Amino acid sequence: MAATPAPLLRTPLELASVAVFAAAALVFAATPQKLNLVDWHGYCIAAVLLLPALYRLRQALRILRYQRTLVTRRPYVIRKIPVSEERIFLGRGFEWAQPHVQRVKESLNPSALKYRKGVAELGGDPVLHGVGLLEGEKDVWSSLKERFGHMLVLGATRVGKTTLAGLLIGQDILRGDIVIVLDPKGDSELLRRMYHEAKRAGRLGQMRILHLRHPEYSQNYNPIATYNSPGEIASRIAEQLPSKGQSAAFKEFAWRFVNAIAQALDALSITPSYRNVNEHIQDIEPLLIQYHEWLFSEKLCLDNWQREVAAIQTVDFENIKYSDALLRFRKSSKITDDIAKELEQILRYDKVYYDKIIASLLPLLNKLKSGRTASVLTSTSSDPARTIDWLNVVETRGIVYVGLDALANPAVARAVGNAMFADLASAVGRIYATMEGAHSANLSRIAIHADEFNDIVGPHLHPLLSKAGGAGVQITAYTQTLSDIEASLDGDRAAAARVVGNFNSLVMLRVRTLDTARTLVDQVPKFDVLEHAESASVADSSQAESDVAFTSSASERISARSVPGIEPSDLMRLPKGEGYALLDGGSIWKIRIPLIEDDSESKTVVEIMKELL
Repeated sequence: MAATPAPLLRTPLELASVAVFAAAALVFAATPQKLNLVDWHGYCIAAVLLLPALYRLRQALRILRYQRTLVTRRPYVIRKIPVSEERIFLGRGFEWAQPHVQRVKESLNPSALKYRKGVAELGGDPVLHGVGLLEGEKDVWSSLKERFGHMLVLGATRVGKTTLAGLLIGQDILRGDIVIVLDPKGDSELLRRMYHEAKRAGRLGQMRILHLRHPEYSQNYNPIATYNSPGEIASRIAEQLPSKGQSAAFKEFAWRFVNAIAQALDALSITPSYRNVNEHIQDIEPLLIQYHEWLFSEKLCLDNWQREVAAIQTVDFENIKYSDALLRFRKSSKITDDIAKELEQILRYDKVYYDKIIASLLPLLNKLKSGRTASVLTSTSSDPARTIDWLNVVETRGIVYVGLDALANPAVARAVGNAMFADLASAVGRIYATMEGAHSANLSRIAIHADEFNDIVGPHLHPLLSKAGGAGVQITAYTQTLSDIEASLDGDRAAAARVVGNFNSLVMLRVRTLDTARTLVDQVPKFDVLEHAESASVADSSQAESDVAFTSSASERISARSVPGIEPSDLMRLPKGEGYALLDGGSIWKIRIPLIEDDSESKTVVEIMKELL
């Protein structure tokens, strides 16, 4: 059995022995003659006595220092973000090990409660970090190679996620990486951090801002303009619709209708947008006419089809509509075309039934193609300087900030964010195809940061997480709870677990739910903590004639008990700006995230956007 560690939460009794040894040394050094000693003998004895005094003083100071730093410490502030080409900086801290677990348990004993009293300037329980300060903190770095395995940051509101995001994003900008930040809230603090670091790195010319709250100064972006196949357009739009119960059937019909429109627009070389999809969903006839005219004239190169269609219009004096004449001509000519058939079926749907099917789709499309955001999302601007295209962003090593203004219009923010992530996944697929066979060292690093990750998660995310690393993509996702991700995936717990399982690194700040806490707790090994128990007893003698009046006994027992390395309750009482990090294949670090102070001018969001426009 290992010896129990020396308790640190107690009165430093070593000071008494320090006083005794020091006093004796003083006597021998000051009055050796009174002790019948030669002077130098007294000095030598005094020096010898000072050695145990210093040793005991060191032990006492260690205890006092531990007790002082257990609950109080200086704020952690840095002036400039450090940057490395091989590692990423997370803050200061220490690797979590058995001694720290032991000290946390000891601090919870009733006899130690008086040592926990102190001012916790950032809320929570400062003891969780104070247990490691006796040996000192050091800078905590993680290998950049691990970033291709992606990082998940979990934490409740206002506990340090945005501060950590600014720290990580700033390093990516300073390192020269391609940086894409998706921010549903439109956080001005995060945007200012990006602006400052881009200016520091001399990269302001590469920075672009898309902000739905300030469309007049924003870059333009069409989330459905680029795709590998037209079916992706239908998926990006239909994914925003409810899919539980009877809604699932309507969602499938909506996907089918949008897919038919997307197929036709693709064939006609018309760029899809929320505006034209909305128009064709409400009235499919103009698109059906345009597609059939293209089919007869350009794809099949038929002669005199206009004359025959005109003749069909006037046959039997019916004077039928032009669209019906086109359909009759196609059938009489035995022309087989899947897109034309789909458009015809949509046209022939009973209007009452059709309106029910698209009842959930139209409100979404109306929100996306109208209001202040319409100029950003449905713009037909061909100016590449005002239009965001992900392949162009990669080629120019751009820095892109996307503010979705979720507080003002959550439905639009979610739809745009989800479609944007899907568009990114499509772009990554094209990059991966062009880079296939290239050495990973030659790939450009694409750092994607997704704040409020649950607002933009969708079915497209799993392939992006599992395969994007091969295209140089490193995703850092920030969210509050696992249940938020699960809710965004229609309550599919297995799908949520699959998404989380694709993140190799995990940083957890203060959380509020047990399920979220167990994401880290279940990955931390158990440790043996030593428990010390003393007992004493006294018993009177039962024999009156005996010389023994009473008997006594005393015992001391040290036992080991296996406990979780981190308890869920520990994660629920972390101070702001503190957390645990699972890094580099399984090592656990207790970290403090620094506040970043700089002397940069404090510009507003609009002032930054005007400067960069």
